[in-house]
Amino acid sequence: MAPYSCARAAFERSESIFATASGVRRWLLVEVCGSWGHNAPIDSDLGDHVDRAWLAANKTRGIRTLTVRRNLRRPGGAGEADTRVELIYVDPAVSGGRGGQAWHRQVDDLAGVAAATSDLPGVNQRGAPDGWDCWTQPLTLVCTHGRHDACCASFGRPLIRHLRESHWADSAWESSHLGGDRFAANMVLLPDSLYFGRCDPESADAVLEAHADGRIHLPNYRGRSTLGFTQQAAEYFVRTEVGLDRLRDVGAVHRVERNTGGESGHQLCFRVDTYENGSETATGAYEVVVERNTTPSPSPLTCKGPDEVSYPVYRLVDLAEAAEPPGSGLITPEGSTAPAD
Repeated sequence: MAPYSCARAAFERSESIFATASGVRRWLLVEVCGSWGHNAPIDSDLGDHVDRAWLAANKTRGIRTLTVRRNLRRPGGAGEADTRVELIYVDPAVSGGRGGQAWHRQVDDLAGVAAATSDLPGVNQRGAPDGWDCWTQPLTLVCTHGRHDACCASFGRPLIRHLRESHWADSAWESSHLGGDRFAANMVLLPDSLYFGRCDPESADAVLEAHADGRIHLPNYRGRSTLGFTQQAAEYFVRTEVGLDRLRDVGAVHRVERNTGGESGHQLCFRVDTYENGSETATGAYEVVVERNTTPSPSPLTCKGPDEVSYPVYRLVDLAEAAEPPGSGLITPEGSTAPAD
């Protein structure tokens, strides 16, 4: 009997992938070749030089720490004397707000990582970290973290091999756990912080071609990491129902006070700003009522996860053009603090 695959199980039960992007407000990518264990920053060569307190300090500042690599080989072998380590820090784009930015620096070896990242700004500050240079290349992260979940390797490794042999090779990096193992192969595009799932070589090419043209390939779109899950659902429904696939077509997604007629806590109303013809300010808005429920899963959500679990399901209740101008009647945005994975 073939081993259980959480990704195949999720596909067979037709679980939707939208509104599933992990909540990430800042990213730190550390180049680590060689193997990665379950907790990649600790269970790898980097773990000889950092500890869980370093990881916790990053998390406190709102920084998601990932290990990344161009290839599996450790430097320092024959003809490979360069042991420098690439560090990339990303302040991602916010829907309807600032554009994403990334900076990088190199350290001589992994022993220099902790000191070089000790004063990263985190979510409470903006701007370049001291001593870091602007990174202008797009970043395509592909989760291949098989020690975290077998599906990440089974589906992610064929995809990264394809990208390395394509014209997307310069942007392609393997990454540790991105979240949403059951949607493997998973990709994240930085600095826009867009999640895509169930990517095979053909659909990954479609995702990257669309993004290069300023569009979002919606069939594989999981969401934007700087939005809360229900916000992601509202954005998705506006895009699919109205037909808006350009990245800048949809802006801020805010909660609004409305009597939706549904059970308290299950239906939420959002104002979703839209833009036309590259306008710098919102030219329209939609009110979207989203219902969130949970459904029992007939199988585990990860390859080694427990039975008797549930997953969220989002349903579009109502969508209409907003009667008031963009920005009216808003309350504190739901999900402005992106949820942790």
